[in-house]
Amino acid sequence: MTKIKICGLKNNEDAKFASSIGVDYLGMIFVENVRRKVTLSEAESISTTIKNMIDAPELVGLFADQPIDVVKKIATDFSLDYVQLCGHENKEYLNNLDIPFIKQIKLKEDIIFDKIFEEIEFVKSRNGMISVDTYKKGYYGGSGELINLSLAQNIIDKHDVFLAGGLNSENITNILDTMNPWAVDISSGVETNEKKDKYKIKKFVNSVREHKN
Repeated sequence: MTKIKICGLKNNEDAKFASSIGVDYLGMIFVENVRRKVTLSEAESISTTIKNMIDAPELVGLFADQPIDVVKKIATDFSLDYVQLCGHENKEYLNNLDIPFIKQIKLKEDIIFDKIFEEIEFVKSRNGMISVDTYKKGYYGGSGELINLSLAQNIIDKHDVFLAGGLNSENITNILDTMNPWAVDISSGVETNEKKDKYKIKKFVNSVREHKN
């Protein structure tokens, strides 16, 4: 069954709702100067609530090119199950991380697959996971722009990854008809007026769960 991650959560109500309908991962953004960044008090509230739930989803904190000691401290303070790295973190950084992680790879049109597969193999050697997302200049993710599905297909055929980038309840069925990602990751696609929309969250989750792979 395809795993589901809802990203960019900023309050308890949305986190509890997503958890109640069986989402597998919840993402909180700790990247500076982005719209969905959580405050420390918001992160504390979400973390405390989720960690006290039975069969709780796993918590993921998103970072980009931030000092490794900052990432480790936040991961500890808020009991994160994973950190997701959305910047240009290199092999030395990953070698020194020592906590479960997801490495984001943004798919450019001029992608060189040999280099991408080499990066994926290194991440896997460090027991990390991979997220593939849309490349859009000036964005770490969450742009709402649909990922190049043909490029993503080449990776999904070989590796278990999170598929992100412009997913929503209107396109997810067709996407799952043509490819079988290990997990799907959504943020802007379940928002209305830049806020999480429970109706859209439920519709997306139902579309994924009801799909027959």
